[in-house]
Amino acid sequence: MGSEEYFGDPGKVELMRRAASLYRLVQQDSRFAYYGRLVALSDPGDDTVAVMTALARLQGAAVCYYFPKAAADELYAKLESMGLKTDRHEHYWGGEEALHASQQVLADLRMPDDITIRRLDDATPTSLVSDVAALLQSCDVMPVPGSFLRGRTRPGITMVAVDRSGTPVASASSFVIHHSSSVHATDVFWGMLATREDRRGQKIALQLGAMAIEHMWLNEGARGFMTGVRDDNRSSQALCNRLGVYDSDWIYASCLDEALLGSSSVTR
Repeated sequence: MGSEEYFGDPGKVELMRRAASLYRLVQQDSRFAYYGRLVALSDPGDDTVAVMTALARLQGAAVCYYFPKAAADELYAKLESMGLKTDRHEHYWGGEEALHASQQVLADLRMPDDITIRRLDDATPTSLVSDVAALLQSCDVMPVPGSFLRGRTRPGITMVAVDRSGTPVASASSFVIHHSSSVHATDVFWGMLATREDRRGQKIALQLGAMAIEHMWLNEGARGFMTGVRDDNRSSQALCNRLGVYDSDWIYASCLDEALLGSSSVTR
């Protein structure tokens, strides 16, 4: 493949370009994680505020995974005192139970008759990758670059359900994101579940999400599945729970430099 495929509004594309450049500099540091959106902090420490502030100033946004819920208010007060806007997702996580729950879902359910399952890879036409990115955006999910959707830059998978016309109606992804020497090395990102509005309620994304979990466990050494969920997003919470991925004692702590980012959020 040639140059990177980026999708989304210009501000988000520039964010991902800055993150890609930064990651080339810090990729050997086990504290940092990356799956195409942002260079993120995997391990909180005494310097979390300083590191997150630096990341936000360089990229436009910063995220710290595994940040203790009990310490969130203090962290946000310090970040806001630096002139940064703060944001939060609850950190959902699942281990072996997620594998068993996913395998049960796949045993119990079947896709609608008009659906074909595709895995994005280097042979996938650019038009289909672009259509998947458009589906994600229609569901307020920020797409990652094409090389990640195709599973080329990092080990991972994007599963897509297409109808008889070849149009994507749902998708789910999972990627290796942590450094191989990180204590979280076997925790993978899982999520980016999206379903076209007219196909919701058919449990298509639920099955794709289960396929992604099973694949990553069996083929990529995943032993934990992590995703960020808004506190008020009941439908996503229910789907996660169905697949053995539950709310934890952590959050995804986020901060944004709105002057650089040009918007008030990175993704839902």
